[in-house]
Amino acid sequence: MSKDIIEQFSPTLLSWHESIDRPLPWKNISDPYLIWVSEIILQQTRAGQAIPYYHSITERFPTLNSLATAPIDELLSLWQGLGYYSRARNLHSSAKMIMEIFNGVFPNKYDDIISLKGVGKYTAAAISSFAFGLPYPVVDGNVIRIISRYFDVGEPVDTKKGLGIINSFVDLVFDESKPARFNQAIMDFGATLCLPKLPLCNKCPFVASCQSYDRGLQMERPIKSKKLVRKIRYFNFLLIFNKTKVLIQRRNVKDIWQGLYQLPLLEGNQFSKKGSLINEIRNQWNKNVRVEPIFTHKQTLTHQIIHSIIWSVDKSKLIIEDGIWVEKSDLKNYGFPKTIALFFEKYSLL
Repeated sequence: MSKDIIEQFSPTLLSWHESIDRPLPWKNISDPYLIWVSEIILQQTRAGQAIPYYHSITERFPTLNSLATAPIDELLSLWQGLGYYSRARNLHSSAKMIMEIFNGVFPNKYDDIISLKGVGKYTAAAISSFAFGLPYPVVDGNVIRIISRYFDVGEPVDTKKGLGIINSFVDLVFDESKPARFNQAIMDFGATLCLPKLPLCNKCPFVASCQSYDRGLQMERPIKSKKLVRKIRYFNFLLIFNKTKVLIQRRNVKDIWQGLYQLPLLEGNQFSKKGSLINEIRNQWNKNVRVEPIFTHKQTLTHQIIHSIIWSVDKSKLIIEDGIWVEKSDLKNYGFPKTIALFFEKYSLL
């Protein structure tokens, strides 16, 4: 590998970045709290989708103290639709931790930042460089893809050896004198040009030096050794309501959507006929009820596929003690999984 391949990376990247305009509300700010909030949202969310959530969350919680002292349900309600709700719970928990351990001042050292719940190496590096100018490179999926293509890394990047190779190359090209600029530039490059499935090689400033492009292997990089297998689950939600209230339950189990609210749930079977669901209800609550399917939804998560049916239940013959009755007008104050939120929106309950 020639020395030029390494030395020209940062100047080429930064020069390209000066020519683009990708305005985002969390760019060019120095408040570590706001940068932290944006980075937590962006952990599993594309920038375009993240923008309205960033605005609503930071408008409601403009300061660290306002977030730390608010009920978690308020944050979960604003987080509704973003998914990966553990991010919200970790954000809230860490806000309290900062108030208690760091006297309400966001920590300015990498080791302290990475000690916060929900903050890993990537997020700690992003906050450290953007807020405090510390020389830590970000390494996420975008960066792994860019580096694996530029240096034509043939080792699977989801292995310890492969990731070690990626990190060693990142260290070689990282510009310690301009950490924030470099990190922002490489993230924007991955989001706009070096795309996962259709990289825009005809517009790429690295087209003359990209090793995988030179060998015609850019579509085969990065290599992964493990194939993703998604678990299939069947959720049957029971809509039990009266003129003004709806019965909901909180998901307290350690599972997806922990801490959110839902309609009473029966999981585990694909009910092709409503009669089989009635039998299941009878087995669980020993009641004879009338049910009708009124809403279906399929949600694909990273490791799971959720098939959901919402059933309207004859409330007069079914009493479920585990739950709370909530005024329909107050449902907007609770956080729900996407399926439930879409159902409520369709029927103008949110």
